[in-house]
Amino acid sequence: MKTNIPVNCGNSPRSLLAIEIAVNLASNKYDKLEPLLAEYFTWCIAGSNEKVPKSKLKSYMDKVTQSKIHIDKYDILTSISHGKYAAVSSCAYASNGYIFNSHDLYEFTGAGASAKLLKVTSYIVGSKH
Repeated sequence: MKTNIPVNCGNSPRSLLAIEIAVNLASNKYDKLEPLLAEYFTWCIAGSNEKVPKSKLKSYMDKVTQSKIHIDKYDILTSISHGKYAAVSSCAYASNGYIFNSHDLYEFTGAGASAKLLKVTSYIVGSKH
């Protein structure tokens, strides 16, 4: 997966961490995400009843990885953070011709550098191009 990340001033370590999380979610790299997750982590897909707890995240990501659709290109558009929150906007170009625009909101267990990721809420819109 080719990844494009905007130039960052480096003054917001949490913003850089949010980008790392977004890329690992998009590329289904559970092994890189797991150390960052709080015990009661949940991933919520807005507009659906889908809530993936930490205990089911690996199997959820494995199922996505086994599909025949892959993300060829992933662009991070923006990343911002403040306190225990961060947000990332991105655009994923899939092998089946779909483009997925998403905005993910991240909540950490606290504002400190060692805080774990508690919740991700993803707003995703897909279209065929």
